[in-house]
Amino acid sequence: MMDRETLAAYDAQAAAYAATQRAKTPAALYRLIERVFVPGAPTADIGCGSGRDTAWLVAHGFPAIGYDASPGMLAEARAAYPTLDLRRAALPGLEEIPAGAFTNVLCSAVLMHLPAEAIEAALAALCRIVAPGGRLLITYRASEIDDPREPDGRLYTPIAAEALAAACGRHGLQVWQQTAEADGGRPGVVWHVLVAGRGAGAQEGQDLFGWH
Repeated sequence: MMDRETLAAYDAQAAAYAATQRAKTPAALYRLIERVFVPGAPTADIGCGSGRDTAWLVAHGFPAIGYDASPGMLAEARAAYPTLDLRRAALPGLEEIPAGAFTNVLCSAVLMHLPAEAIEAALAALCRIVAPGGRLLITYRASEIDDPREPDGRLYTPIAAEALAAACGRHGLQVWQQTAEADGGRPGVVWHVLVAGRGAGAQEGQDLFGWH
């Protein structure tokens, strides 16, 4: 399950975390979403936090449902965006979401908050909810300090890009792109990005990124 200390940190400081998230605009992420996701298709924002990205998705033609494990963060998101469809669901299982429910699945800044032993199961669940021809976009980062447990209590489990790509393959998705991008506001912080797809969309995904 999601790391307990991380969940406790988000619940205890939900208002502060939500305000910090909403003060930032991840322009590079949004540009990638516009290149990769299918407009007008069912979209999931797994680990929606403050609701910022769910709101952006809906406003830009991606009908989205936001899911989060933290009641505190969901409360903040509902207060800020009362018209959004926001629900509780938690990695690694996502048992509340049916298989193949979404063409577009976003999981941004979430996987690293799981214990190492739960990463494979979480990836399996994310792949499970991607529809045929669908796309999965994951972002994650490592801890800003040597200890994976940052001072605020949140866990940042190290994730090997190669292992994540291999896990996607085991669970039926083809990796289209893996990159590492510097955080615009924090020197030394690197965000890792993975884009993968299922079935009929694979060749289209390759074309999107100019591969082959």
